[in-house]
Amino acid sequence: MDQNGKIKAVKRPSVNVFAIAIAVLLVVYMLTMCITLFWTIMTTVKTNAEYEFYEEAGIMVGNKLWLPKTGISFNNYGMAFKFFYVPVQEGMYTVQYGIFTQFIFSFLYSFGCAASVTVVSLVMGYATARFKYKFSNFIYAFVLVTMALPIVGSMPSEIAVAQNLGIFDTFPGIWIMRGSFLNTYFLIFFAQFKTIPKDYTEAAKIDGADPLSIMLKIIVPLAMSTVTTVFVLTFISFWNDFQIPMVYIPSYPVAAYGMYVFQNTPIVEIANTPTRLAGIFLMALPIVIFYAIFNKQLNVNLSAGGIKG
Repeated sequence: MDQNGKIKAVKRPSVNVFAIAIAVLLVVYMLTMCITLFWTIMTTVKTNAEYEFYEEAGIMVGNKLWLPKTGISFNNYGMAFKFFYVPVQEGMYTVQYGIFTQFIFSFLYSFGCAASVTVVSLVMGYATARFKYKFSNFIYAFVLVTMALPIVGSMPSEIAVAQNLGIFDTFPGIWIMRGSFLNTYFLIFFAQFKTIPKDYTEAAKIDGADPLSIMLKIIVPLAMSTVTTVFVLTFISFWNDFQIPMVYIPSYPVAAYGMYVFQNTPIVEIANTPTRLAGIFLMALPIVIFYAIFNKQLNVNLSAGGIKG
């Protein structure tokens, strides 16, 4: 009611149909993922006999969708653990690498490659963003063009160069070969270092700090959340990779390649869905633990704060 005694019309808040539709789609997507995960876990504790055929009221039926009806069994995990190995030919002998050894190879490959990519992308992003020189714009444009244009047929030449340098089929060799800044993470570091005010650098120069000290002791600590996030993302990406290790370090089978062999093995004992799903869970367990430890780093804001007076 206004000053003249008239009743004012109350405006109802408008309904954002687009936001509601997006929320509904996200809820449906979340439910489908949760249902799929629940079905997978439920299937791993079924016996293959129940999953395929079991007797109910005198009729042979298969229990592929519902909860276990003949009891919970963890034998699938034992069978998956037993047969989760990769045979590697070493001279006249064949060596079988089990799941624990594959996890060690996966950690060495993923940690080294993730560190290499993170450090190289950080240094190049810092140099391009914080220093003005003739080729700074060229390097930035070169990264964009390289990411846009597919590189086809480079693997044979890479293998030949690695063999001639003596770094083929070695972990230091694959760390060096994966250490490239031609990726999205270079752009992330470039944008991050661009947002940090020049005042930090100028104040450090007045105090007599050299360029390397300014980068390591002042600028990089301000972007440490970005550094950690990039490292975690690249680590997960390399952990799930099996093609590159299969080609460049064939003597050191990683867990992702072991999963590929496990899924395609003709061994009768594990040629069934419950056991192979159990193998998938065993392979995914380390990365789930890794994500649980570093999930906060994955959710941080990638922007740096300004100077507070």
